[in-house]
Amino acid sequence: MRYCWKNKLSLLCGLFLAVNVNADTLHSLDNIEQVAYEYALSMAQERFDSPQIAMGSLDSRLRLQACDTRLEAFNKLVGTGIGNQTVGVKCNAPVAWTVYVPVKVKVFKAVVVAAKPLSAHQLITASDIKLQQLDIGSLRQGYIDNTRQVIGQQLKYPIALGTVIKPKSVQAQKLVHRGEHIMLVALAGKMEVRMSGMALSDASLGQRVRVKNISSKRVVEGVVDAPGIVKVTM
Repeated sequence: MRYCWKNKLSLLCGLFLAVNVNADTLHSLDNIEQVAYEYALSMAQERFDSPQIAMGSLDSRLRLQACDTRLEAFNKLVGTGIGNQTVGVKCNAPVAWTVYVPVKVKVFKAVVVAAKPLSAHQLITASDIKLQQLDIGSLRQGYIDNTRQVIGQQLKYPIALGTVIKPKSVQAQKLVHRGEHIMLVALAGKMEVRMSGMALSDASLGQRVRVKNISSKRVVEGVVDAPGIVKVTM
C-alpha cells in the first residue's frame, strides 16, 4: 500500500493516482467526507448537546477505486471527544482501502469570563464577571460554567477583559495570614477559652492551620472559622 499526505495527515490508500483507473470507477471523495461527517456528528451527539462538526478536506489528487460495499467509519477516540481528531473511513471490496478524514468537533457552552479588567488578589463580585458562549474544545486549561463558583473567590493574577476565568485562576480568600496575630479559640466541651495566637501560614475558611499560642509558646493546629479567628478542639 502507498501513503498520501496532506497537512501532515497520513492517508492509507488502497489505490493512489492510478493512471489506468477511469473516473467512472473512482469513489467520490465528497461521499467519503459525508460518511465521516455523519459518523463524527453521531458520536458527538451521544456526548454533547448541539455539537458542530467542522470538516477538513481529503487531498483532491486522491484516487480510490469505487467501493462495492458500504463504507465503514471508525474513530479510535482518545480524550474528551472535542477538538481536532480524525475519522477513519474504509472499504472492503473490491479493493480494500482506508483513508483518514480530519474533523473538528465544536461544542459551545456558556462559560465565565471577565466583564472588565481585573487585578491580582481582587475579590470577584457579580459585576466583575459574565457568561459567554465559547467553544469549550479550545479551552485547553479548563473553564468554569457557574458564576457562583467564582463570586467571592480571589484572583491569583491580573486578567484582561473577556478572558476566560479558569479554575487555576482563582483561590479561596485567605482569612488568616502568616505572622498575623489572631484570636485562638479553644473548645473543651461546653467551655470556650480565647487567647492570642500567631498564624504560622496563610489559610482560607475551613482550612487547617498551625498557630502559636502567644503566652505558652505552644504550637497547635486549628481550623479557620472567620477572618482572624482559629478554633481548636481540646
